[in-house]
Amino acid sequence: MGCFLGKVGLVSGQDIRLEIDSGAVVALPLKSFALTSPYGPRTHPVTGERSKFHYGIDLRAFYEPVYSVLDGEVQDVGFGPVIGNFVRIKSVDFILTYGHLSLVLVAPGQQVHVGEALAISGESGRVTGPHLHFGVNYSGQSINPLRFLSELYINLKL
Repeated sequence: MGCFLGKVGLVSGQDIRLEIDSGAVVALPLKSFALTSPYGPRTHPVTGERSKFHYGIDLRAFYEPVYSVLDGEVQDVGFGPVIGNFVRIKSVDFILTYGHLSLVLVAPGQQVHVGEALAISGESGRVTGPHLHFGVNYSGQSINPLRFLSELYINLKL
């Protein structure tokens, strides 16, 4: 799967914040980026259920800081049996979901800024191991998080 994000080359300790043409700043959800499960239909890794739609992406993460991709407000923090501990951030028409967290560092109603640590990744909920689930909704519709991050990246100042 050819994806520009695999070529971003972020390494531990490198700034995850990126400035885009509008002058706004965006960030990746983790300091390193390795896709372990894509958006769309898949065989569920735990249940084996075929054609189960995955409304997000899974990224390799082993108990490490999870960062806010956009400025926004913490809409919800909670626990679900599948997604585990989660944080939802509302930024204009976007809702960003971060799941399978081991520790949440923010509270509902709190304003967050790009690159701010929201949580520590983990393996809560129904998982095969530690990772970060990242989902994006736009105006109430699930969208591909890789496409979303790609659009942010395309607008970077080079």
